[in-house]
Amino acid sequence: MRDGRTAAGSETTGALESEDGEAWSFGYEWVTTCTVEAFVKRMQALREGERGAEGGEKPRPATAIRALHAFALKRPIDQLIESARCFDYRDAVNVLATAALCRNIRQAADLAIRQWDAERESGDDDRPRLTDGVIHDIACQRTVTDVAVFVRVCRRAGKRDLVERTMNAFTEPGSGRTNLDKALLYIALRDEKCAEEAAEFLRQALVAIVGEGLPRMSETVPKEFHDLAGALHHLSPAERILEEWVDAQLQLDDRVHETRRIIAQLIATRTDTHDTLVEHVGKWRTRHDIAEICGQLIKPPYSEKCAKIRKHAAARDTMEDLAEIVRIWYESDALTRTTRDLLADIVARGTAAHAGPRSPRELDRLDTALSNVNAPPECRRLLRIAAAVHTDGRSGADLVALLGKIERPRDRNRAAQTIAQRLAAHVLEHGDEADLFVEYVQGLRTAGRADAVYLACKELADPADPMRPPAGSGAVIAEIAAGLYDAGFGRDGWDLLERCLENEQRVTPEEVALIVERLHGAPTMQEEDRHFLLRATVGRWSDARRREETVTVLTGKGYEEEAREVIRSLR
Repeated sequence: MRDGRTAAGSETTGALESEDGEAWSFGYEWVTTCTVEAFVKRMQALREGERGAEGGEKPRPATAIRALHAFALKRPIDQLIESARCFDYRDAVNVLATAALCRNIRQAADLAIRQWDAERESGDDDRPRLTDGVIHDIACQRTVTDVAVFVRVCRRAGKRDLVERTMNAFTEPGSGRTNLDKALLYIALRDEKCAEEAAEFLRQALVAIVGEGLPRMSETVPKEFHDLAGALHHLSPAERILEEWVDAQLQLDDRVHETRRIIAQLIATRTDTHDTLVEHVGKWRTRHDIAEICGQLIKPPYSEKCAKIRKHAAARDTMEDLAEIVRIWYESDALTRTTRDLLADIVARGTAAHAGPRSPRELDRLDTALSNVNAPPECRRLLRIAAAVHTDGRSGADLVALLGKIERPRDRNRAAQTIAQRLAAHVLEHGDEADLFVEYVQGLRTAGRADAVYLACKELADPADPMRPPAGSGAVIAEIAAGLYDAGFGRDGWDLLERCLENEQRVTPEEVALIVERLHGAPTMQEEDRHFLLRATVGRWSDARRREETVTVLTGKGYEEEAREVIRSLR
């Protein structure tokens, strides 16, 4: 049977054509004039041929199929319904399905309604319903706009059962309909003034998603075909169709868990860059909604979706709300291991990170809120660590204050190491922010945290990451050292320079010259100290060629005294 969608626009088909375009309706006019009994006998003869007769006809089953096709298109609808009782069940299904697919959709609806009434009046419950086949073919093979018209006609005729069966057939897993088809039908039903049916259809389509589970990406079916949320947003971007449906369903106690599974499925299949459903869940849904939905998306390949929801939730302003989210998140078996990520997002303000990190005062309020909602003590410990190690947008004083709020020495040392790594990377990348590092070291010294000062200076001059390029670091380190001297922390400035210049594998001769140049402008560092620093570091390099190259560079830039000090250390 041919797909009726290619001929859905014509009221009747005057000529039947084969695949090569040649008309083969010639010779089938007899199907419009013979009785049904004669037609049935002719079908049987075409299929079986004339047995036993010499030179008799051979079986021609394909001809019988064409005759049935012609019968379905040329006979009036009332005769199709009447003749269906005389046909074998398979032939009856074939005839009615062909008519339902190839005739005008209004005729197809008229056929379905009349056949439905005829079957109800007959009271023959033992025979399978032919209407079910008609509905299945219309729902699964007609265009979406045809299906919407079919629903409207059946609704106006008061055939609620036909409407429900059509929508069920469209949404069931075996229908072959994609989520793109379902989004199209939802919009088309509303346009046909079937708002109630559209709402019920959307509910059925979304509920059916639960049984399918999280999708597996197919290599042959475009992922956009599975993306119901993206399709609805594309077809009607000004509306928030799914968000409104979600909010309404989550108010019903008996549908909460099912609705959350649907939301997770929709988010998992979303292909658009800006996902309004992700934003809606993160910004507006309850802590329990967020935890259960993210719990279903936490594992790859959907973990990125979970992270997006988490960042939207982390941008909320109410501390009590954030505290409840953190508590539920930590208590979730699926999410507890990512509590650090959630708290890091909250400290950074999530999707509102452009506004800068949360202030120490805000974080104190959140700490108190966690205590008020009876969150486990571990949540407060992790919050203080996350707050301390967030260096972007912080002043040196804030970094010192937040580090001091960490109670356990072991946690504090690890946080200090992380701060040192991040702060050093930031300062080296933004050479004009050397004052930040100076302020941080100054604050640490004032607070009596010598161990943190050591970690900060070591990470800046001799980073733990051996792959981090040191290009340009000499000038920045010299600027920071000069600032430490000016602030009265000459010993820290000396240690920083010594550690930097001792590392002959990282510092280049050109950077040595830059350091010398900057130290000339630091009046608080005595000339004798500068000379001794060069003798104790560059002058003791084991690589003679690199040492001599440094002497050449210093001499070429006019620093003959410093060059002589390097040479002097060898004598």
